[in-house]
Amino acid sequence: MIVSAYKEWRKNARNEIRQKRKALHEDEVAKCSELVRRVVLEHEFLKQNRCIASYHSFSGEIDTVEINKALRLAGHHMALPVIHPEEKGLMDFYSYEKPEDLILNRFKIPEPVVSEENLVQPHNLEVVIVPLVGFNEKGERLGMGGGYYDRMLKKISCECLTLGLAYDFQLIPEIKSQPWDMPLDEVITPTKHYIFNKKY
Repeated sequence: MIVSAYKEWRKNARNEIRQKRKALHEDEVAKCSELVRRVVLEHEFLKQNRCIASYHSFSGEIDTVEINKALRLAGHHMALPVIHPEEKGLMDFYSYEKPEDLILNRFKIPEPVVSEENLVQPHNLEVVIVPLVGFNEKGERLGMGGGYYDRMLKKISCECLTLGLAYDFQLIPEIKSQPWDMPLDEVITPTKHYIFNKKY
C-alpha cells in the first residue's frame, strides 16, 4: 500500500471506528466499560500504588471516568492531560486530588488546574493509559491523528507501562506502524487482555 493510499485508509478507518463507537447505546458502553474496569483494577502491575496518567473519555469511548475514580480511590496518584495553549501537538500531565477539582476546557473536557506543583514530569509516570481508535496484534496503535501521545510517549521511562482500553471491534489487523508511532505494551478489551510487551 503506497503512502498516500495508506494515509487515506487510516483516515477512513479512523472515521469508521469513531462513528461505530459513537453509535453505541449507553447500556452497551456501560457493560463493556465495567468488564474493562474489572481487569484494570485487578492488574498485577497495579497491586502497588503507581503514578498514572489517564484521560477523560468521550463520544462512546470505554468509560475512563469511573476507572480513574476507582484507581484514585485505590491509592494511585492520578494525572490527566492538558493541551499546550501555544505549541501545537504538545501536552502535559497534571495531577488532581478529586473530580471536583477539574475544570472544563474549551472542548468541554474536564482538566486539572494548571499549576507548577501539579505538573507531572513524563519520567515520573509509571503507567500511561493511552486513548486509541484502533490497534493490531502487535500493539501498534491508530490514534486520533494529532500526534500528541506519540510525542509524549517518547519522553517517558522505558519502564513505564503503556496501556490501551478498547472495544473488541477496535482490533484492526491492517494497521501498519509509521516511523513516528509509539506501540502499546498492553490493550484491554471487554473479552481479552492483550500483552505485547510484558514489563513486570
